[in-house]
Amino acid sequence: MRHGIEYCPVSVGAELVGDRWTLLVLRELLLGSRRFNDIHRGLPGISRTLLSARLRRMSAHGLVERELDDGGRPEYRLSRAGAELEPVVWQLGDWARRWAFGDPEAEQLDGGWLLWRLRQFVKVAALPARRVVVEFAFHDPDELGWLVLAPGEVSACRRHPGYEVDVWVTADQAEFHRVVAGSGSLAAARRSGLLELAGEPGLVAAFPRWFAWRDGS
Repeated sequence: MRHGIEYCPVSVGAELVGDRWTLLVLRELLLGSRRFNDIHRGLPGISRTLLSARLRRMSAHGLVERELDDGGRPEYRLSRAGAELEPVVWQLGDWARRWAFGDPEAEQLDGGWLLWRLRQFVKVAALPARRVVVEFAFHDPDELGWLVLAPGEVSACRRHPGYEVDVWVTADQAEFHRVVAGSGSLAAARRSGLLELAGEPGLVAAFPRWFAWRDGS
């Protein structure tokens, strides 16, 4: 397959993965999304038509494999070539945090998207053996959301899930965006008073260990 006019591997690589949406689709697949709707939910701003076209293009270039689950529903997985791009994706994010990343703009604050992203960072092996419900109360702007953390299932909810809440998180929304993006830390947010945890002491103490925070903590 011929790519571009330069005989240069960087040029070929940029042509295959250099556009915005391809890199972000790679991010979603690396974070564990498999179904079309889950990938779409993690990508604000992309139309379903464009996402379909991007997945077809990535499949044609050998980055993504489309399979059917036991129920006949399509799932998307990274090929070996796509999986090898993992360090490239995360190193690009690390570079951006150091050199090009600022505070979130008002239009970027979205509590539902934030919890969906946090859901992808859950370390299932670190969760309690029983179901735990975490309520998030964000302010500036005000939004409520819930994570249901259960063995074998992690859900992000915009409506109350109907279970008793075990842990309450109250946070400035911009600050929690910074924490999830890795430009801030949970510990620093708690020290500053911009994030507070409440609930059963054992669960509150364990809460930080349930997630793979992007700052490495």
